[in-house]
Amino acid sequence: MENVRNIVTEALGKIKERGGLKAVYFVACGGSQAAIYPGKYLLDVEAKNIPTKIYNSNEFVYATPASLDERCLVICCSLKATAETVEAVKKANEIGAVTIAMTGNPETGMAKVGQYVVTYSNGNDQIYSLGNQAQVLRICFEILHQVEDYPYYDEAMAAYAQIDEIIAGAKRDWLPRAQAFAKAYKDDTMFYILGAGPLWGTAYSMVNCHLIEMQQRNACLIHSGEYFHGPFETTGKGVAIVLLMSTGRTRFLDERVLRFLNKYADHATIIDAAELKLEERLGKHVAEFFNSVVMIPIERYYVSVMADERGRSMDDRTYMWKVEY
Repeated sequence: MENVRNIVTEALGKIKERGGLKAVYFVACGGSQAAIYPGKYLLDVEAKNIPTKIYNSNEFVYATPASLDERCLVICCSLKATAETVEAVKKANEIGAVTIAMTGNPETGMAKVGQYVVTYSNGNDQIYSLGNQAQVLRICFEILHQVEDYPYYDEAMAAYAQIDEIIAGAKRDWLPRAQAFAKAYKDDTMFYILGAGPLWGTAYSMVNCHLIEMQQRNACLIHSGEYFHGPFETTGKGVAIVLLMSTGRTRFLDERVLRFLNKYADHATIIDAAELKLEERLGKHVAEFFNSVVMIPIERYYVSVMADERGRSMDDRTYMWKVEY
């Protein structure tokens, strides 16, 4: 925590000398982009004068925003230094922005090019309160605190002490649910995954990383607020649906979907963050921002139990790291 605080203080100090913080850009690919989305969501809904944008790394390199300059902070994330994300850091440096490289250890290519480096816990035994999502939130809570005197900063910092137990408890208590999910969905080849607000990045991760990449199952990412603008027409026709329900200000969107699913769906599963009593345990003002920190490990847990049921490892790949691309 102290390291992140010092990094943000120094980075913002540089930007202040140049006229003050203009914007924060988040740049990453795949699961790393999903992981840093909670930081963008936090700043979007809580900051009064800090615009944000999130980019795929290669798009940032080839369609670099004209607004990017020395008053911008660019937060890039890659576990092992994905080549295009390293290039994105270099591009931001070249233009004069201040860069924070989030990565899995201090020896990666990301660590070598970032002006500032924040490492995060990773792997099968990772400490989730020190993972990539938790760390990007630390960075963004610090930005809010130092730039706009965020009133719930202390509540947010205290919440970190609860994260690991909440996740461990959910995996323990929800094992029967995960096993039931595995048996009911192991033969499905197409999934609709719905989420919104603080769980939009979680839904992205479940679709692109855990189902398509790790289980080679077709999956469609649907925003809960967009569900009623076309996608709901296949509901009740045997399509596997997973609704990720968040706590906080966008919960109404998920509840509207839930009401419809309860009436018309014949093959749906609900994973609800509210059942974990996040507002009680993390603080009512900040709990929603930790939704994804808690729920990505949980939805991945559901898929991993299904993987065991299918007899297919989460580590199997056909193309990734095996062919030129």
